[in-house]
Amino acid sequence: MVKQLLLGLALCGAMVLSATEGVSDMAVQLFGKEAAGKRVEKGAVFIDGLYVKAPYSVSREGNVILINGQIASRFKVESAVAGAMATAREAAKNDPAMQGGEVSDEAGATLGSDDTPTLDAAAKGTKASGGKKPSALEAKIAKQYAGGTGLDAKLAAQKKAKELKEASSKGAFNESSAGTNDPMALFEEADYTYTPPSKPEPPAVPYVRPAAKASFAEIAAKNKARAEEVAAKAAAAAAGEAEDAESEEIATEDFENLSEEEIAAITKKAADRRALLEKLLEADTLVLLSSNTSAAKTQKKPVMQRFVVSLEKLCSAASADALVKQWGKAIPASYLRKIYDNRESNAPEMKTLLLRVNREVKEAKDRSSRRL
Repeated sequence: MVKQLLLGLALCGAMVLSATEGVSDMAVQLFGKEAAGKRVEKGAVFIDGLYVKAPYSVSREGNVILINGQIASRFKVESAVAGAMATAREAAKNDPAMQGGEVSDEAGATLGSDDTPTLDAAAKGTKASGGKKPSALEAKIAKQYAGGTGLDAKLAAQKKAKELKEASSKGAFNESSAGTNDPMALFEEADYTYTPPSKPEPPAVPYVRPAAKASFAEIAAKNKARAEEVAAKAAAAAAGEAEDAESEEIATEDFENLSEEEIAAITKKAADRRALLEKLLEADTLVLLSSNTSAAKTQKKPVMQRFVVSLEKLCSAASADALVKQWGKAIPASYLRKIYDNRESNAPEMKTLLLRVNREVKEAKDRSSRRL
């Protein structure tokens, strides 16, 4: 009897130390574990489109969040060194030299690349300077006499500049009035006589905005078109969010080269997510999770109630189009299709939730009618 008791204790200890199926033992050793703080009776949780029945117990093992012992969320584990090595490997794939490609004899350039640039004659130097680069003084002198034949060209340029300066200092204003005593000799008398226009100006017409000329039907049609455009933009934005959710990267795990800071950061991130999910469920929130990624989508209690009440009718349709049309702006379309695909499994599990939500909605309506 004692041996059986000791064997049972040993098995229990082994079960505590071992990780849950789907959770890495290395992740548990590095990031630790967290037990559920409490059991939450509220909220609604879907994992990969499958409804999880309350009460909820949110725990953590390594980089994985579990709800009622089921994997609900997983964080990516990768060191910065591993990421840099992966980037270097991708760069090496596009480098012919790294792949053993042929290299030309010209300055180590790869065949097919641009020609190696060469220095010009001025940079190499001239024979007069002994093959060296000309000095600053030599460059200045060469620049001064570049457009002439020597000292004569320089003197001619100075003489021309002097003549231009003297001519500009004299001026030419009122030169034609020299020798006359009339100060108004250069000024003509202005003609101030009024000349009527050949044609009379047209009468002024008040400006009326085009929008004011439109009829009520035209204005209503324009407002409707504007509203449809806004709705189309909102639908496009929702579709973009759905695409982002669909392209969420699967959380991979690589425990090599992890630093202490990276281990601490991943541990904190996972611990904060566990505490947040527990808090959201206490607030009666709709929580949508994916077991392969860290993606999460939440909606507050009023939206959760409307979604749960409408789900049974929408899932009874022939396709998921009605469900996506009604809830595609609040929830990613890809996740709504997962819920629709699991409708037969979700229906019996959601009976208790549906009864609770209907009761709470009825009580809220009764309270509102009493206040009125």
